[in-house]
Amino acid sequence: MTEPTNPTDPTNPAEPTTPADTQPDETFGWTAEDGAPEGANSRADAGAAGSTGSSASGAASTATALLDQLREAVDELAERATPTVREFSARAADLAATAADRAAPLAKRAGEVTYEASEKLASKSRTWAADLRASIATDEAAPDGEGRPAAADVPPPPAPDLPTPGDGPAPA
Repeated sequence: MTEPTNPTDPTNPAEPTTPADTQPDETFGWTAEDGAPEGANSRADAGAAGSTGSSASGAASTATALLDQLREAVDELAERATPTVREFSARAADLAATAADRAAPLAKRAGEVTYEASEKLASKSRTWAADLRASIATDEAAPDGEGRPAAADVPPPPAPDLPTPGDGPAPA
């Protein structure tokens, strides 16, 4: 049995009918951002676009004006702050000079103490080296009397030329 492609009205089989829920919806269309269908009110859309353009340029001019005012305020603040910044800089320089004046004698004394300690260390090292050489000479001496010379025969190495505590530039 074959069925017709179009359903028919049971009361009138000659005329095809379609149920309402199977009919296509012809009301569908794209909607604009505001929810109205696109092209629904072209005059209102044109007016809105014109007002949006003018409000955007108004907002831009307002923002530019605010930025100009802000720039002027910052420039004025910088001009007012310049003397204060200079005064703080001068005070910091004075503080650094005072600290340097107080530290100079301590640094000089530390240098003198280091110089004295270095002299003592050099003297003790020379004595110790001479004692070692003497002990080596006596240990290595041959039974027949030949061997290395005694420590008393070997002169110590020359002392380096070290500046005296008063030498050198004076601290500032």
